[in-house]
Amino acid sequence: MSKHMILLLEDQPLISLDIEDALGAAGLNNVINLRSKQAALEWLQKNVPSIVILDLHLTDGDCYAVIQVLHDARIPFVVYSGSEKPQDWENELFSDGVWIDKPADPAFIVSVVEQKLAAVSARA
Repeated sequence: MSKHMILLLEDQPLISLDIEDALGAAGLNNVINLRSKQAALEWLQKNVPSIVILDLHLTDGDCYAVIQVLHDARIPFVVYSGSEKPQDWENELFSDGVWIDKPADPAFIVSVVEQKLAAVSARA
């Protein structure tokens, strides 16, 4: 079991299953899967994941508030979205994030997650 806790915010069940399977195959088995920004915000009040993988738009709207929480807590994140990258993506709020356009190979997403986790471990 991985020591890393990964929060996955994805409202499409097949996509979340693909990502969870790919993470599990890489030994990253501690995955919390939520489908709404409200559930994510509530969960983040009590928990600190190692990294977050999120779609920019979930069942109850966009995830800017979630990204603000992640930025303030210095939690790295990967946005995996079919939406266009926001024009303000380069601003400080997004400095801890990586953008991956849908569709992408789940193995590629895992490799980006592993790189971000390695960078976090190196800083610790």
